[in-house]
Amino acid sequence: MNAVPRDLPEPVDRFAPGTGSELSALLRRAADRVVERAGPALTALLLSGSHATGEAVWVDEDGRLLSLSDLDLYAVMRDEAAAAAARERTATTPLADARERHAWGLSAPLEVAFVTLAGLARMPARPGTVELARSARVLAGDTAVLAALPRWEQAAISAEERLLLLENRAFELLWALLASDRAGLRTRAHHAVMKTALDLAAARTLAAGELPADAAARVSRALELGAPAGTPSWLAGAWEGGASLWVDAMSWRRDGARAVSGAEHAAAWKAAARAWCVAWWAEGGEEASGSGTPDGGRASQDAPRRPRLPADPWERVLALAARGSLARRLRRSLAFAPRWGRAGLAERLRHAGAGTPPHRIHGSATVLILAAAQASGLPDEPRLPAGALHALHALGVCAAASFRDAAREVVGAWDRQLQSGERTADLA
Repeated sequence: MNAVPRDLPEPVDRFAPGTGSELSALLRRAADRVVERAGPALTALLLSGSHATGEAVWVDEDGRLLSLSDLDLYAVMRDEAAAAAARERTATTPLADARERHAWGLSAPLEVAFVTLAGLARMPARPGTVELARSARVLAGDTAVLAALPRWEQAAISAEERLLLLENRAFELLWALLASDRAGLRTRAHHAVMKTALDLAAARTLAAGELPADAAARVSRALELGAPAGTPSWLAGAWEGGASLWVDAMSWRRDGARAVSGAEHAAAWKAAARAWCVAWWAEGGEEASGSGTPDGGRASQDAPRRPRLPADPWERVLALAARGSLARRLRRSLAFAPRWGRAGLAERLRHAGAGTPPHRIHGSATVLILAAAQASGLPDEPRLPAGALHALHALGVCAAASFRDAAREVVGAWDRQLQSGERTADLA
């Protein structure tokens, strides 16, 4: 691995005139594949995320540039029937496997949402939709689509969406731990840790109803806000340890990826995991009802209601996983259709009382991060306390008794059931 050259393949200043407007030529073939898959009903292909803002992270691998950042695309279709058909085609035949993505210059997932403008308008405010409205770029099709995008406001992002942002980062951390000892994956694993660290800064600003435009501004504002209130004693100093990672994470994003030692990666992972626990603890207890937004507004009617949360971490996880009425948990469990494998009626209902299927998967990841944060030393093989094992059993996502086996099962469930199924291919 070599130092990343300064002439990066994409603009690095999203605000200067003419920057952040095109996808790197190195990744153009990925966009062409999506256009082909969408077919003639495609209205426009939008680029979002870090590749649109000029904040993507690249690595020089033996003289060849590879992107470590996900490629986030929105394929805006003519109508819902066309969008559903494109989603079905992609579920049956994935867009590209890891080898082909690597040949394109993408050492990260290719995330494509087949949507309509009407469907986008129904989406709630969340970090991804706020970013889409702010920085989307048209790669193919009608450029007038940009003016028709809904303008989501960061202050409207609900407590539920803020919690989901954090819970999804837990899977990034678990994947990074599992991947760190795999040949050729440590740089990607460290990128996941650096990305999580910066997302914690974003989460801190979201708790105040804000989402500054770029990573540097988010870090600056998060430092001004300081640590969240109500942190338990066993997490004393954890937020400050995570905040110290922000300097390294900003350098990683600005200058590109570099080789890291196993000890350096492990120390950064532990600091990020403990800071994540602080953010999760504060966000989970922010509003017992779960119905409010930072500016005093109301979330969507279908947003799950928050229970009053216990101080015991394992019981706290179970309470948050079971947020929402029993009727809602039963309804979502019955309607849940696994993307891989089959689940009969009895299997769908067995753990319905513990939460909807996504909330149980998210809760299982949270248990594992909490256990790792409590462990002494670096995260090699954290012990699962009795309370953690009880919580994992109640959630019913994994049956493993060891940390790494449980992490492998939970990340696999997340990838197979809630994502595209390509994130764990390298861990097989």
